[in-house]
Amino acid sequence: MATLKYEVAKTRQASIENVEGMIHGVAGTLNLLAVVVAAEPDFFRTDRSREVLFRALTSAEEIDAAFVSFEDGYHRAVTRIDDDRRRSDPKIPRTASWHMNFIDEFSVGTKRSRHRTFFDTWDHVVGEYAVPTTVDYRAISGYPEAKESGGLAVADPQINSDTGYPIINMRFPVYHNGDFIGCAGTSITLDSLTRFLAAHRASPHSMTIIADSAGGKIIAASDKQKTVRLADGKLEIARLENFAGDDVREAYRLQTQTNQDDFLFRSPRDGQELSASFARFPESFGRPWEAIVITPTDDFIGQLKATNQQIIIIIIALSIAEFFLIYILSRRLSQPIESITQELKSVESLSFDHPANRPSNVREIAQLQSTATLLRNSLRSFSSFVPVDVVRGLIKSGIPLALGVEKRNLTILFSDLENFSTHAEQSTPDALLEQMSVYFEQISRAISDEKGTVDKFIGDGIMAFWGAPVALPDHVLRACAGALRAARRMERVNAAWHAEGKPTLRIRIGLNAANVLLGNVGSTQRFSYTAIGDGVNVAARLEELNKTFGTTICISDSVFDAVASEVVARPLRRVQVKGRKQEFMVYELLGMGGSDDLELETRSSDRRLSELTWSASTFFEKRDFDESARRYWKILGEFPNDTVAKAMLAVCSPSIVPATAPAAR
Repeated sequence: MATLKYEVAKTRQASIENVEGMIHGVAGTLNLLAVVVAAEPDFFRTDRSREVLFRALTSAEEIDAAFVSFEDGYHRAVTRIDDDRRRSDPKIPRTASWHMNFIDEFSVGTKRSRHRTFFDTWDHVVGEYAVPTTVDYRAISGYPEAKESGGLAVADPQINSDTGYPIINMRFPVYHNGDFIGCAGTSITLDSLTRFLAAHRASPHSMTIIADSAGGKIIAASDKQKTVRLADGKLEIARLENFAGDDVREAYRLQTQTNQDDFLFRSPRDGQELSASFARFPESFGRPWEAIVITPTDDFIGQLKATNQQIIIIIIALSIAEFFLIYILSRRLSQPIESITQELKSVESLSFDHPANRPSNVREIAQLQSTATLLRNSLRSFSSFVPVDVVRGLIKSGIPLALGVEKRNLTILFSDLENFSTHAEQSTPDALLEQMSVYFEQISRAISDEKGTVDKFIGDGIMAFWGAPVALPDHVLRACAGALRAARRMERVNAAWHAEGKPTLRIRIGLNAANVLLGNVGSTQRFSYTAIGDGVNVAARLEELNKTFGTTICISDSVFDAVASEVVARPLRRVQVKGRKQEFMVYELLGMGGSDDLELETRSSDRRLSELTWSASTFFEKRDFDESARRYWKILGEFPNDTVAKAMLAVCSPSIVPATAPAAR
């Protein structure tokens, strides 16, 4: 049963993380698409914009459609074409794999049409036609919510009229010159999620369901066919209350009645014992979804039950034989045992007048007689006897539900891109979207690989932290590893881009460990699970300090002090960041000491650079600027392009800004 609970909890958590990862990943792409639309809205009224939409569509396999809708009724979309869509519309060419369409604005009047173009391979047209339409995308799920909230809107699941399976629409508002002009949107199919739930069951006969706890709508299930139902001749999204499975309906009924999230119950079909587990998504997810796992306990203890039955039969047979043997032996043993019993009764009553028994010929009984006599004689030597109290109290513990924020020690990361505005101006929308999608993917995965939590995307920047929601005893070390993985992965990506003739993106990272306020922050209508406080601000300032020193990863002294024996870093200088009066030492993180992981190992050049910088920094901190300058010049003798040495030489000798190192002295 402990294994069952563990597997159910693991399956439940994996399902929640998979859904969150899918939604957040698509949200990042959608946010970036909205930024591109806002920068050049008229571009998306031309056929040239279909390439940008196609890049957004193919950025993730779960995206079924990418589109832009404007307030004047104009709508443009790029979608996938599969067998279900081809069956639904005979006008679609049999070889079509992709589809682009746009709908005229309202000003066209009665001539407003939907213009459809089909491609077998992308950009190779195999058919097109137009049909009149009166559809108003401003009223379709997600658009009004995004317009009203000014942020990401995730609509309730609905049936795709072409495929007959559920989709979820996501929309992000678009503002141009401060005015709301429309929404960028995506439609997500749940096939990949369904496959994940089916492949990651808690047991062979277990079922996992993702549902909306507010209305009971099924979002996805490990059995794809049961996510929809036919009602009055029309397909609709199934609900927990009418799910095509007696066990699921019974579990939902019991959970509604008892308000318990984990319990055992009997199947209404065959009386089999089942385990039901309900777990809500984190509040930071923004939707009242829950993961439900229904698992037969026999998948875990069925074999144990059969073995127990065999053991019971064996025990009964052995007991009968044992009782028969005892009956035979009791004739020989009963008399001396009875005498011992009498003696023990006298000891119990503290009466020592009972005469000693004749020793038995049975060795074990003789030993027992000797022990009883010893006890009797020992008790006689004492005037009283005090029994030992062995009753102990039970300690109960529990974790109270904390509302608002709590103080917790975290390691906070801020990352940003160097000269992103210039890069965005010089890149085409589709190239920018493609590169930024790769950037966000690499950094987010590096953080999650080290059990970090991505808090938010801020333009081209990322905020993350380690140590929450789940406490990590080694959160500082994991944060350092996550930062190094992010930097090394972007190095590989940049090398590939450079080989292809594409512009590269230079990442800058700041790390700080501090006590911050963690929890739900916001208004009564909208919350965000995040960290706030001086420690967060310091991490952001550390990221900006990379501009001054030309470094990639700047860490605070609190980070370095916590993991100094496990990382390789070099000191930069003491700084006073904006908003703080107290100075502190800043370090550049170069690698992990003793690691053979290619993404974490310390390169020999970095180890040498660290040694030289420590020597120069020691004299700088002693305010021996001449000796410090000589040692920084020595660094440039071995590493002519070291930006830290150049920056520090400018501080040691303000009138000198080194371009290249002089000859070694």
